[in-house]
Amino acid sequence: MYTKISLNDFEVLVRLPVDFSDENEYPIFIGISGGNQSVETVMYSANVYFNTSYFQNYIQIIPINNNDRNFKDYSADEIDGFINAIMNYFPCTISNWVVAGSSNGGRAIFNIVAHKPKLFQYVVAFPGGLFANIPNENWSHLSVVLANGKKDSSSWLLEAKTSYDKLAPIVKHIELMVISGQKHIFSENYDINEVYSKLFLATKND
Repeated sequence: MYTKISLNDFEVLVRLPVDFSDENEYPIFIGISGGNQSVETVMYSANVYFNTSYFQNYIQIIPINNNDRNFKDYSADEIDGFINAIMNYFPCTISNWVVAGSSNGGRAIFNIVAHKPKLFQYVVAFPGGLFANIPNENWSHLSVVLANGKKDSSSWLLEAKTSYDKLAPIVKHIELMVISGQKHIFSENYDINEVYSKLFLATKND
């Protein structure tokens, strides 16, 4: 179950690990939804894209857009403000975080990674891509999954393939998925663990 809280100027949904204790430090899972990141869109994303058992031991945070500014348009200072708000509120690690995003969120997550690459270990987009971001050697430890619905528009599929080609020589591991039967927005009955499993199984096999 998620709880809605305020982190400075940010409104977020939070789900804590089982047996959470302030005396421990936890890695963070950030999930950024698509569209305008309204409450309705965020709730759909929480249930469809971010509802996975792989992150039960992570503090899970899904931000809500409450200032009419899409997360994909955040500046470096705004990204810093969001990350610092998390670090100041929760007992968390300073590495090994996960960031996942859908559509506009799948664009936003690569802006965040580009700004703070060492903070993250896993990156998952459904769909998403680099767009203007340029990966470098500071991304070499990352494991990435780029997942698209087969029925998505050609522009999103092309962005994923282009991003894959740029990331593959640099990151630790990357998977490109094209999922039959799925559109730009994944259906509620799709098992999202099929995407996340690629991330973790790939890491085990490296």
